[in-house]
Amino acid sequence: MIRRILVALDGSPSSAAASAVALRLAGRYKAGIYALGILDADFIQRPQPVPVGAMSYKHALDLKLLTDAAQRVAAVLDDFSSRARKAGVDHVSEHVKGDARSAIEAAATGCDMIVVGKTSLYSADGEISSMPIAIEKLLRNGVRPLLVVPDRQMVGDTGRELSPVVVAFDGSVVSSRALHLFALLGLGRGRQVNVLTQNDGSTKNAEAAATQACKFLRAHGLRRVRAIGLGDQEAGKPAESILGTAKSIDASMIVMGAYGHRGMQEMFGSCTRSVLSGLQTPLFMYH
Repeated sequence: MIRRILVALDGSPSSAAASAVALRLAGRYKAGIYALGILDADFIQRPQPVPVGAMSYKHALDLKLLTDAAQRVAAVLDDFSSRARKAGVDHVSEHVKGDARSAIEAAATGCDMIVVGKTSLYSADGEISSMPIAIEKLLRNGVRPLLVVPDRQMVGDTGRELSPVVVAFDGSVVSSRALHLFALLGLGRGRQVNVLTQNDGSTKNAEAAATQACKFLRAHGLRRVRAIGLGDQEAGKPAESILGTAKSIDASMIVMGAYGHRGMQEMFGSCTRSVLSGLQTPLFMYH
């Protein structure tokens, strides 16, 4: 059962959505929250092209940006603490400076799950996609499962924690790990859990794999589980099936391992990136 949640806050709207989800989960599961306010000075002061003779102006601008960011993070932590107290959630908050990934990994030792905003935690490493590198590295290192929250998550939608869940299960090691941690943390308690498996060979094989996953979930006390098996003739690409199923049942969470092409368990491959790109609901991932 989940006991402590780590939520990463950097003052962005994305991290605000993450904090709202973390508070709802903590309230439902009687868990505590460790709120980490992160000021990434390296990102703010990252090298950028400037006109000749304008370096002193850049230094002054960087200093102002640092000051503004520090004030914003402090305000976010104060607001979070206020909302946590109002909700009766046990919490601890800390303001840290430095690399987001390193700070989160150090703090995650005492937590069961990390909650982050999908477009928060941008760093000076040089982003290559809409997904911050810090989040990719957190998932690669596998210190704790990650719950990635989309920016559009509705802060006041208090009933979402009881809505259905879609578990994307392909029988791979990474999807099995994600399924296992989802069950151990009790995140499916009181919900309808739909296990979705897509198989290149046949619907029968897909249904068999999904049914096995459902048996595992039932062994962990979940009763409202359903196996959904899809063959190639019934579905498009895996990411389309996952997102489409989640939308059709108004899912409040998607669970999946970080895998890629069909039959290829490629870290942050096309499937994972496509799901993240079209994400409209929190995504629980583990590698």
